[in-house]
Amino acid sequence: MILKNKITILAFGHGLNDLIAGYFLGSFSVNNNDLFQIGLAISVYNILAFGGQYPVAILMERLNDTKKIIVFSYILNVTAVAIFLFVPTVAIILAGIASAIYHVAGGTVCAENNKAVNIGLFAAPGVAGLIAGGFLAWKNFNIIPFILPIAVAFLFVLLKIKSFNQVVEKNVSSNQVQKHVIDRHDIIMILLLMIISLRSVTWNVFQLIYENNYEWLVAIAIAAVIGKIAGGWLADKIGWRLYTLSSAIIATPLLTFFKKELVLFCIGVGLLQSGIPATTSLLIHSLKGKTSKGIALSFGAAVIIGSVASVFPVETLLVQMPYILLASILLLIMCNYWHKRTHPLPI
Repeated sequence: MILKNKITILAFGHGLNDLIAGYFLGSFSVNNNDLFQIGLAISVYNILAFGGQYPVAILMERLNDTKKIIVFSYILNVTAVAIFLFVPTVAIILAGIASAIYHVAGGTVCAENNKAVNIGLFAAPGVAGLIAGGFLAWKNFNIIPFILPIAVAFLFVLLKIKSFNQVVEKNVSSNQVQKHVIDRHDIIMILLLMIISLRSVTWNVFQLIYENNYEWLVAIAIAAVIGKIAGGWLADKIGWRLYTLSSAIIATPLLTFFKKELVLFCIGVGLLQSGIPATTSLLIHSLKGKTSKGIALSFGAAVIIGSVASVFPVETLLVQMPYILLASILLLIMCNYWHKRTHPLPI
């Protein structure tokens, strides 16, 4: 019960964290006519919030004090909210750093015994918060007077909690190996499908924001929340490996070919998001229980790849054979390197 309460608290913090970021980026975009500055602000935030997660994971392993790290992330968030109306660019930078820290630290705590359902519960409010923040900014609501006291109150809640101990991964029993373990070929397929699907989602979300189509964005947010919660629960039941492959394979064509069909596209988004808890559990297991690094690779690296890919001028680049071939070769090299690191040859 205590752990469930902590997961609920941290999930709320995740939603609030992303609400702040969505509002910042949305407000900056609405109130700024310089497209270069808007693009730069979004790029800087993404680099800090998602690209910064792996360095945070390394730092967490050295400091070994999860509570202080989580509290520090919300000190940055509170500071960012307090100064946003005066120096929005600095606030966006602070929010990006805070987001990287909170995603990794909060996700690490919630990966109790490496259960996908707990990871899904933590991850679910993120997309909803991001889109809600952008929607409120688009409507020109000034929510700073409301989110500042909420962020301060949440910081005090974090301070009241005695500790956020990192939970060590539970050993996978022999009869679960086929359900919960992947080989290098599985990793390549999963990463390729995630890159292609994330590119499509990111591209379409940017297009919807540009067109002010927030009705679709609300539907996407709901699909993502339901997908992550249901996907984590299902993955623990039928196996991370099977669920990850199945959800990614079904989601990819829906996201690629049905961009104008709201229902089918939302099903694709829900399926893609539903595979994230299982993918995270698989990565944590493949990294020998290094929870922080597994969280960072899942929550950070995949999003960065999808976001960077979305800025390419040729929309169909990622579904063309030359790119897929190149990506396969690079991923094979990476997987081979990881395999050698985890399974060294005897001297």
